[in-house]
Amino acid sequence: MSKTAITALQQKLASQIIHWIRSEHLSAGYRLKEAELAQRLGVSRTPIRAALLYLQEHQLVRSLPYRGFELLVDSSELTEPEKNTEQPPVEEKVYLRVLVDLFFQELTESFSEKEFQLHYQLSRHSGRNLLQQLENDGLLSRGQGYKWQVNPSLNSLQHHYESYRCRLMFEPAALLEPQWQLNRSALKQLQSRHQAIIEQNNPIPAKILFQLSADFHEQLIACSGNRFLLQMMQQHNRLRKATDLISMQFKSSPVKACQRRLNIINSLLIGDNKDAAKQLTALLENDIRVMQDSYRQATETPKAQLKHWLQQALDE
Repeated sequence: MSKTAITALQQKLASQIIHWIRSEHLSAGYRLKEAELAQRLGVSRTPIRAALLYLQEHQLVRSLPYRGFELLVDSSELTEPEKNTEQPPVEEKVYLRVLVDLFFQELTESFSEKEFQLHYQLSRHSGRNLLQQLENDGLLSRGQGYKWQVNPSLNSLQHHYESYRCRLMFEPAALLEPQWQLNRSALKQLQSRHQAIIEQNNPIPAKILFQLSADFHEQLIACSGNRFLLQMMQQHNRLRKATDLISMQFKSSPVKACQRRLNIINSLLIGDNKDAAKQLTALLENDIRVMQDSYRQATETPKAQLKHWLQQALDE
């Protein structure tokens, strides 16, 4: 277990730092500077330092007094530390509650920072951090004065259709980018995780299935070497979480889904990116059909039942 107390934001930053190191193809010995990373990732230096200390505990970097941190391994050998399995901190739990409220349109269209803090029982600091994250993810936007506004098109079928069509444009193309660099160790880890699901006889929690899908898509994009594509992919994954968890109640075929992704991974591991891109296109087109069918079924299902399913999935 990590000795450093790390929040969900800091763990996410550690992951983003690793993705950036891979995209830049950095070598062992490279000097990582807190100020530079803070500016690049749009946060203060404090969570960046916590993220770097977390990476240091996993022997990926080391602190140099007054000179930042030094990368200890080449980017091609860099693997992401196993994610913290402890209970998520309060901000992450509330983020999931906000997703539920947004999906069921139970958050008022406009509210103040103070109203948000009181409604979700947050401190001023946690409330501001969460509002900033929700704004970054495109869920909320700043209104006049101290008001915040909900994205009005967030939970429409058209919104999610456009999101998947956008992904169809850039995800398969990312596999054919000239800067593509295979991260063999990361893809082998994904390969093992998918094989374990396929061989698993017991039901798999929806939250785990969603995270496996999100990790798969983000890792493929990370190999493209394009940080902007990676940021887009991360945002799309966050936006689809609530709808995907509910979709699994209607159209859940984990073995088939894992086998499709596993086939793509296998093609990438042998260097056949064109075949992988073709398979990824087919996978996303199938996901669109499943999403549309599930969305229609959701409109015919009692709201109380949907809410129960979603909360159950988030609590698993």
